[in-house]
Amino acid sequence: MSEMEEKVRYVARLARIKLTDEEVGLFSRQLDGILGYVDKLNRKLDIQGKTLPMSHPHEASNSFRADEVKPSLPPEKVLANAPQKKGDFFKVPRIIEE
Repeated sequence: MSEMEEKVRYVARLARIKLTDEEVGLFSRQLDGILGYVDKLNRKLDIQGKTLPMSHPHEASNSFRADEVKPSLPPEKVLANAPQKKGDFFKVPRIIEE
């Protein structure tokens, strides 16, 4: 058993996934290919000091609106589409028994 197959079996066991020997072989080859490509990129690309680590690929900023007090809607407008109402309140079916 190769080292990559051991890793695939280990991860599958952690994830509680049962894999056949064929699946272990397939995923080992795929994982080996992916890691090989990443290693190839690391050797070909010289990014030391040129690219700063980032948490997002784009500039993220707070897009929340200001928390300002505004007048509420009038009860008639709020209750206009209510299926049932009682006075100025929504009427809902009782869900808690006494």
